[in-house]
Amino acid sequence: MWSDIETSKDLLGYSIHASLLKDVITNPKNLPITVGLYGDWGSGKSSILKILQEQLEKDDDTVVVYFDGWSFENFDDAKMALIQGIVDALESNEKFFAKVKDDAKGAMDAVTEAFVKLKKSINWMRMLKFTTKAALPVASAVISGGASIIPTLISVFQENKEHLTDILTGDKAEEFLQNAINSEDNEKKYKAVREFRTDFEALINKSKQGRIVILIDDLDRCLPRHIIDNLEAIKLFLNVPKTAFVIAADQYIVSNAIKSEYKTIIEASKEDRHHDNLGEAYMEKFIQLPYILPKISPKEVETYVTLLFCQSALNEQDFLKVQKDFTSFVSENKFEKYGWDNIKNVLSVDNTQELSSTIGFVSHFSSIIGNSLRWNPRLIKRFLNAFEVRFNLLSKSGLNNEKNRFALLKLMLIEQKSLDLFNQMNSWAMSSHDTPKEVLELETLVDTGNKDFGDYKEWNSLELKQIFASEPKFSQVDLRELFWVSRDNLVDQMSGIALIPVSYTHLTL
Repeated sequence: MWSDIETSKDLLGYSIHASLLKDVITNPKNLPITVGLYGDWGSGKSSILKILQEQLEKDDDTVVVYFDGWSFENFDDAKMALIQGIVDALESNEKFFAKVKDDAKGAMDAVTEAFVKLKKSINWMRMLKFTTKAALPVASAVISGGASIIPTLISVFQENKEHLTDILTGDKAEEFLQNAINSEDNEKKYKAVREFRTDFEALINKSKQGRIVILIDDLDRCLPRHIIDNLEAIKLFLNVPKTAFVIAADQYIVSNAIKSEYKTIIEASKEDRHHDNLGEAYMEKFIQLPYILPKISPKEVETYVTLLFCQSALNEQDFLKVQKDFTSFVSENKFEKYGWDNIKNVLSVDNTQELSSTIGFVSHFSSIIGNSLRWNPRLIKRFLNAFEVRFNLLSKSGLNNEKNRFALLKLMLIEQKSLDLFNQMNSWAMSSHDTPKEVLELETLVDTGNKDFGDYKEWNSLELKQIFASEPKFSQVDLRELFWVSRDNLVDQMSGIALIPVSYTHLTL
């Protein structure tokens, strides 16, 4: 089994992308900059951010902050959540203080005071939002004699209860009420908003760090309004000299989120072609450098699958040797696969026959795996995890031999290619105690190279032929057992079949 979370262990040759981004964002001439790291869901964006973070943290002149946008999704005020999260992350980052902690006491105090001022400004900005919503109804309640002031305040507090702990505790509640009614101090608050950007820049300069790099992940998981709020917060408040932002997101999702928020404008301007690309145009205002992650190639799929099985079968020390050798190999051989011939020269362990056999067999189907799973690393990993789970279930029945293992993988490839054909094959298997005649006929058609598939024309594709032609043949295994462990999509067809494998039925409780 393989973990589905992001990792800095590079199994796809993505270190080259991270290195390129590192060169861009560590060049002082390019700062400030916001980079959009674009790719489909599961394409490996988060892993690139992790690799990039690892590379940047080795640079003494760079402070790195990793921010998960989705973790603050439940906050109504996405702008303030992002700003507060980044300021807090910097304050808790020891490296941010590294260049001033040994200086005269005044330097450290200056940084500390800068943090205090920024956090006060954040509270003012939150207060402004609340008082804007509360001032009119509260003032109206006071003017009308105060009869409705209590329910009005209760309503206002409930709407903003997630921030009451920070802003409205103790004697601050009275201050809030005064600010809601009186506006004489509002200029002070607006000044805090205007000066936040300047104060943030001053904080970075006082730290004496060369650059601050903020990596933002999972932006595309947020609500459309929050996606826009986060982009605006970066542009308006945080995009100052010596900063770089790398935002990992699905460009299509972000663009459509923007379109959905401004659909009224788009619908009102249908004649204007400029608004057809409003999402893309809006993103261009915030992203200076779009970096699109390419889909992985068939050879990269083969390498990826190979390394995944090495990770699963080898102990950590041996796998690290393989992974290190792969990293070195891919830096010089971008267009070549990394396979068993490379691995066996690195390993000094015995009993690798099973691993060698597995890699050889699975690699044979790497193109089918890639094509069926849209060349998506996460989908490929999930497919292999499902394969391992099903084979483990098969093993519980004592059927954990190589033929069953590889035949199960072939069957799952058919399932990925066409669920209809998978269901049809299941019907054949369940209607016969032996190898179904339809399966025997298909194997004969493939083995003889017959181009006329007659009643089986829907099976006449190069990939399906490759699956049927490869050893072990389906006729060499009990297909019913394979379908039993693959019954996720077959409940209707298997409703009369026990959920206990045949080899278990003799056991008594």
